Amino acid sequence: MIRSRAILSLSAVAVLLAGCSLFSTRDPETPLENSGSYVQPDTPEQVIENVQNAVSELNTFNYRRSLADDFVFRPTASALARESVFFSWSRAQEEQYFTALTAAAALNTGHNLQLNDQTLTLLGADEFVFDATYVLTINHRRAEVPTQVQGRMQWVIKQGTDGLWALLDWTDQELGNEQSWSDLKAEFTK
Repeated sequence: MIRSRAILSLSAVAVLLAGCSLFSTRDPETPLENSGSYVQPDTPEQVIENVQNAVSELNTFNYRRSLADDFVFRPTASALARESVFFSWSRAQEEQYFTALTAAAALNTGHNLQLNDQTLTLLGADEFVFDATYVLTINHRRAEVPTQVQGRMQWVIKQGTDGLWALLDWTDQELGNEQSWSDLKAEFTK
């Protein structure tokens, strides 16, 4: 009886040691690629901050993370009249534009999204409207496209079922005859 218990115990220990590398080292996990300055969007203000940081860092991953799954973009009236691409604009086109923009500006610095005259208005328990004028500077390498655009934006920022906030709806408006963000999006979607 003692002998069979000893054999059983030794067998159990041998199986555990063979199948488990409890004390061996493991390879470290790779960090999130291009994690940048993203903060968990627990508030609408953090969504705004995340978009600004994604633009200044040209971080496509964090830009994408800031958009709601059912994201909608409404271009300026003149861009809509000129560019047919906006008739079927979706989150996929938004991601495509930002990826192309990032590729064209990758080796340059000084990218910035300046927001002025900001207001954040509560629409409901889980929805805010952010209104601001903007000056967007992207130092890209496409000579025929302006590196600075400006206009007025209105973002609807909504809280998801997970409690996190995201950019749901974006309306772009022109300021005079200045090139707008809509114009930049159209150029980098071509």
